[in-house]
Amino acid sequence: MLGAYSTSLTASSMPTCRPTKLRSSLATLLVPHSPHPHATTASARARKIFGRKYASAAIARRAQAPPQTDRPSVRTVLHKAEDFLPRVLSPDDDPSKTTSLKFWQAVLKQTYDSLNTPTAKTARVAVYSYDEYSGATDLVTALLEEPFVSTSQNQALRNRWKANAGKSSLTISYAHSPPEDPSTLHIPATWLQQFAVPVEVQELRPRATAGMVDLFAADIPIIVCNPLTTPMNDILSDPAIPLGHANAILAFVTSPNVPLGTWKQIRKQLPQSLTTVLVDPARAISAIRTLSLDAGSSLAVQRYQDDYTGSRVSDLSRIIAEKLSIASRPHAVGLNEVTAREQIQASLDACRRVLQNAEKELGEATLDISKLRDELAELEVRVGPEVLGAENSKVVTEAVVSAKKEVMAIMDSLTWWRAVTRVDDVGEIVRTAVDKAWCKELEVRLIYHAGRLASSQKSLAESALSLLSRYTPPSSFYSPVLGNKLSQLQASSSYFLRPNSLTSPIHQRKAQLEYPLQVLHSTAQRVALGTGSSVMGGLGLAWAGWAEHLGVLGGLVGTGMETETAAGVGMLVAALGIRWMVGLWEKAKRRWWRNWDRVGEGLERDLKVTVGRTVNERVTVIPRTACDTLHHMAENRKDEIEALKEELDELQHGITQLKDICR
Repeated sequence: MLGAYSTSLTASSMPTCRPTKLRSSLATLLVPHSPHPHATTASARARKIFGRKYASAAIARRAQAPPQTDRPSVRTVLHKAEDFLPRVLSPDDDPSKTTSLKFWQAVLKQTYDSLNTPTAKTARVAVYSYDEYSGATDLVTALLEEPFVSTSQNQALRNRWKANAGKSSLTISYAHSPPEDPSTLHIPATWLQQFAVPVEVQELRPRATAGMVDLFAADIPIIVCNPLTTPMNDILSDPAIPLGHANAILAFVTSPNVPLGTWKQIRKQLPQSLTTVLVDPARAISAIRTLSLDAGSSLAVQRYQDDYTGSRVSDLSRIIAEKLSIASRPHAVGLNEVTAREQIQASLDACRRVLQNAEKELGEATLDISKLRDELAELEVRVGPEVLGAENSKVVTEAVVSAKKEVMAIMDSLTWWRAVTRVDDVGEIVRTAVDKAWCKELEVRLIYHAGRLASSQKSLAESALSLLSRYTPPSSFYSPVLGNKLSQLQASSSYFLRPNSLTSPIHQRKAQLEYPLQVLHSTAQRVALGTGSSVMGGLGLAWAGWAEHLGVLGGLVGTGMETETAAGVGMLVAALGIRWMVGLWEKAKRRWWRNWDRVGEGLERDLKVTVGRTVNERVTVIPRTACDTLHHMAENRKDEIEALKEELDELQHGITQLKDICR
C-alpha cells in the first residue's frame, strides 16, 4: 500500500489474521454458543485463520541453532573498547546519559555476559516510548493480548502498570508462575514463544533514564513515537535512542484518519537503512476484544481479520521474526554476537560524538582566545599613539621644549653680574623654575590616560574571567589552577594602576637635573669668587703703583712700574679676570642646557618603555596569562584528540571486519 515502506508495509506479506495457537477445544467452544446455522462454518473459518499464526514459527523452532563458536575477534574488540572508553568518556557525568562512562560500562557488561551465555538464550526486545503520546503501552498490549485466554491473564496484562506506577521499566517474560520481582510480569503469552528464540519484552516509560541501559543492551530496540507530536528532527538527532542499531525498529503510531501523503513525507526524512513500521495498536486491541466477546460470530471474525490486518501489528511481528531468524540459521553468527557488535558500535559512536564535541569546544576555545588576543593587540597598538601621540606628533618633545622655553627665560636673566650678586640664590632660582615648568601638561595627560588604561584593564580582566567561567567540569579547559593564578595576580599590589603609574619617568628625569643644577650653582660661586679676586687683584696692583710713587709705607710695596702703567696693568688684570669669569659662567649655562637636552631625550625613551611595561605587566597581564595558558591547553588537547581519533579509527576498523563476518 505504501511503496516507501516496502521493508515493513508490503501488503502481500501481511498475514490475514492475528496469529495464535488454536487448541482442539476451540471448535467445541465455538459450536455450543453459536445460535446461527453457520456457526460450524464460522468455527472452521476461525480455525483456519488462527492456524496460520505460528506456521512459520513452528518451522523456525524445528530448525536447531548451531552451537556457538568462540570468535576471539568480538571479545578482542570488546576488551579494546572497554579500555578505550575511560580515556574519552567522563566518569563524572550522570550515569543515565549516553555520554557517561558508567552508562557504557553497564551496557558492555551486559554485552560480555551475553557473549558468555549458552546458545539457547532469551532475546531481549525493548519497547521504548519516546513520549507520553507515543502509544507504546497499547502496542505492547496489542502484541501480547490474546482473544482465547483467561480473563485474568488479559487483565494482568492491561493493568501491568498499576502495580508499577512509580517504576520506569517493566519486564514481561513467558512463565506461568508469579514473579518474585514486582517489576516483572509473568504471562504465558504465545507471542513470546513464537520466534526462533524465546523473547522477553522490556517496556520502558517515556524518557525512562533509569532504563536506557536496557534499551541499548537489547537485541531488538523498538522506539515508538507519534510523528504528529514529535518532530522527526528531534528523533533523528537524539543520541539517547539507538537508531543506529542494526536491529532497531522505529514504530510510528498511526490512525486511519491520517492521510497517506503524511506518512510518505515522514518516510522521506528517514534514512533508508532504518527499519520503520506504521502501526495502529488501538485498532488491533479493538479487534482482539471484539473477537474475545463474540468468538463464534463470523462477523466478529471478519471484523477481527480486517481490523487486525489494518493495524499492521502483524507487520511488526514479522519484522521481529526476520531479525531473530539469525538464531536458527546454520553456521551463522549468533544473535548475541550481532548484538555485541551493535553495542560496541554504539559505544564507539558515543565516543565519536564526545570527540566531535571536544573538537567543537576546541575550535570555540581557539576562536575565543584569538578574539581576546586581537583585543590585546589592538590595545597595544592603540595605547602608544594615544598616550604619547602619533608617530609625527612629538608630544614629549614639545613638552620638553615648552619647559625649556620657560626655564630659558629665567636662565637668560641670570647674567654674570646677577649670578655674582645673587650667588647663594642661583640654585634655588633655577630649581624653582624647573619644578614649575618641567612637563606639567604632559604629566596631566599621562594621569588622564592612566585612568583610561585602568578602565581597559578592568574590562579585559572581566573578559578573561568570563571566558574561563564558560568552562565547567568536565570540560578539558576547566582549570582551577589557572583561576587561582589569575586571582593572585589580580590581588597583588603591583596590579592596580594609580594616577602616577605613567608619570614616574617625568619625576625620575627631573631628578637627574639635580646634579647639573648643583654644578651650575658651584660654578656661580666660583664665578663670584673669581670675579672678586680679579677685581681685588687689579685694584691692588694699581694701588701698589701709586703707593710706590707716593712713598707710602716707606717703599715696602713696589711694582717697578710707573704709576700710570701700574694703574693700567691693574685694570687689565681686573678686566681679564672678569672676562674669564663671564666665559666660565656662560660655559656653565651651555653645559646645563646640554644636560637638559640629554634628560629630555631620555624622557621620551623612558615614557615609551614605561607605557609598554604598564600595558604588558599590568593592563593585559590577566588576559595574556589566560590566553597563553588556554592556548597551551588547546595545543595539548588537540594532540590528545588526534591520538584518540586514530585509536577510535582502529577500533572502528575492527567493528567493520565484524560486520563483514556477520553478513
